[in-house]
Amino acid sequence: MSEVTSKAKKQRSIGWWIFRVMAGYELAILCLLLLFAATFFGTLEQTQVGLYQTLRKYFDMEALFIIPRLNGKIVPLPLPGTFWVCSVLFINMTLGGLIRARKGWKTAGVLISHFGILFMLLAGGVSQLKKQEGVMHVFQGDRSNYAKSYTEPTIEIYTYDAEGEREKPYVVGTKHFNRLEQDEVLTVQLPELPFNVKVTGFLRSSELLEISRAKDQHKGESIVDGFFLQARKRVQQEENNLTGCYLTVEDKEGNALQDVILHYNGLSFPTEVTANVDGKRYGFSLTRWIWPMPFEVELNKTMGEYWPGTRDPSWFQSNITKIEEGEIRRDYEIVMNKPMRHDGITLYQASWAPPMPGGRPSSGFAIVENPSDQWPKWALYIATFGLLVHFGQKLVRFLVRSVTPKTK
Repeated sequence: MSEVTSKAKKQRSIGWWIFRVMAGYELAILCLLLLFAATFFGTLEQTQVGLYQTLRKYFDMEALFIIPRLNGKIVPLPLPGTFWVCSVLFINMTLGGLIRARKGWKTAGVLISHFGILFMLLAGGVSQLKKQEGVMHVFQGDRSNYAKSYTEPTIEIYTYDAEGEREKPYVVGTKHFNRLEQDEVLTVQLPELPFNVKVTGFLRSSELLEISRAKDQHKGESIVDGFFLQARKRVQQEENNLTGCYLTVEDKEGNALQDVILHYNGLSFPTEVTANVDGKRYGFSLTRWIWPMPFEVELNKTMGEYWPGTRDPSWFQSNITKIEEGEIRRDYEIVMNKPMRHDGITLYQASWAPPMPGGRPSSGFAIVENPSDQWPKWALYIATFGLLVHFGQKLVRFLVRSVTPKTK
């Protein structure tokens, strides 16, 4: 009987130590120091490689470990990915700041503040998992119901109906290209089509060159129909990097039928290349990821100004109508720093283009779809209220002691 009791105590002791470590101040301080280090090195590295690459390297969910680099040199200080550090901090604050903390009126403000900080961390996690960013360009008088990613590439494969019109495309999603390197091969199975495709030589930043005009620049790259892709230095503004790749159309047995080059041209309508399989024409294009909006945006009027002698915006404005289900209409006025919000989707006035001769002006809307968009604001309100309660209680107790006469 005594042996059973001893084992039970030992098990409880191990569990207690695990709880003690996960809820302890030491772990909280360690997480905060790691976050400080990642923010410090990330801020410095951002000035050299740009915001997009820095966010992917330091703050992406897939980044388990980080090796900082400054001026192209490795900093021998491996760090855990900040997403996972924040996850550990969330557990630590839940156990230590809520469960383990003393409960009572005197600690009510502290508990509320801890809950606000946990809500903030939760908002960051939801944003990492669910956030989508893109852009929508609309000419005055037109409508649009889709957004296009600034940076994330996709391959679209089109079939054509009897009249030669495009049907709904097959899409090779962005997730397949997130970690794809130039020397890697991506094979895409297409069960509903009579062929598969193989992607090779994928480049995040590239230039499409014609061999007859750029023979002196050719360095052994594959040539298809007189053209080849050449890598270019990746610029900091990721949306300005033009992706490219080689694509091989294969039959179901893996035999090559046709090679094509896909290159994103940076325009609203990507360049399409075609291939014939079993006597039927198919189209292929490398573009940015597109997702449909739950409503249409009709641009009624747009106007703007630039600072004299520059292309820097001083003031942009768009008057739009949001149309839901083809019938429900609601008018909005979108100005710089005054966006339109709808069920977790936010439209910001990002750009404006004056009319060309005989044309119409247009607006560019930065679109952010994020279910936790407003959560950080409410988290700050909650944390602020908790601090006011806590320090208000301390002030009241201090004043009460100050006016209460001391008894001898």
